[in-house]
Amino acid sequence: MAHVKVDAENNYKITKYHFGIWLNLWFQTIDELLEGEMAQRLKNNARKMSTHLFLRIYQSRK
Repeated sequence: MAHVKVDAENNYKITKYHFGIWLNLWFQTIDELLEGEMAQRLKNNARKMSTHLFLRIYQSRK
């Protein structure tokens, strides 16, 4: 709900572009600090989370 609220406060202008920026920053941080299986797991979880959050935001706009 916090992300839905932020979207509403920003005139419903959060887009997949913004999630892409977040993912790139997250992946860059992971790559700087970790490697191997743990890094891949964190990246996969981030992809799933960003997709889920974006869908929840989009669905709330109806």
